[in-house]
Amino acid sequence: MDRALATHWPAAACELLATDPWELTVAAILSARTTDTQVNKVMATLGEHLVGIDAYARLEADALQALIRRLPLHGQKARAIVEAARAIIRHHHGRVPEDLAHLAALPGLGRKTAAVVAGNAFGVPAVAADVHVCRAVRRLGWIGEEQPRAAEAALRARFAPARWVRLCHQLIRLGRDHCRRQRPWCSTCPLAATCPRQGVDDAR
Repeated sequence: MDRALATHWPAAACELLATDPWELTVAAILSARTTDTQVNKVMATLGEHLVGIDAYARLEADALQALIRRLPLHGQKARAIVEAARAIIRHHHGRVPEDLAHLAALPGLGRKTAAVVAGNAFGVPAVAADVHVCRAVRRLGWIGEEQPRAAEAALRARFAPARWVRLCHQLIRLGRDHCRRQRPWCSTCPLAATCPRQGVDDAR
């Protein structure tokens, strides 16, 4: 499996555009229930109006909501971003923490989003179990239900920490290209020979 993933997606990486840990934190919060492409468009807009964590902390959530209104859950995301900025300034001297637990404790992040930031901004070994990752891990037969904590534990148990960040990006690409929610492309999947296709009733 490891060889197949490396062969098909050797350079898989985070597709959220960000120039520093705070921008990645914002982008990761915005990414819930939307595509990286849409998030990157909004991040470009934000970059025209806001620079640095202090600018976000000074903002009211309503003002930020107006800038991100094209995204789903924009009100909830705006509040989370402003609160996260203020929490980082208050508790972490204005610097995004590298520690996974501290990141997960910030408003609006949670464990998966914290893993995205820790792994991609700081190189900390972390498993970001998003919907694509959970689906692939379940279909491989490693978990019974698509639960993020179970998927994270399964990957941690099977792969070395140095592989976790790139592995998640490879599984995300697998999910987008082949292991789709409905009628996955099992016939062209590079893992087809070893995948039991758990839970798959109708595949192409």
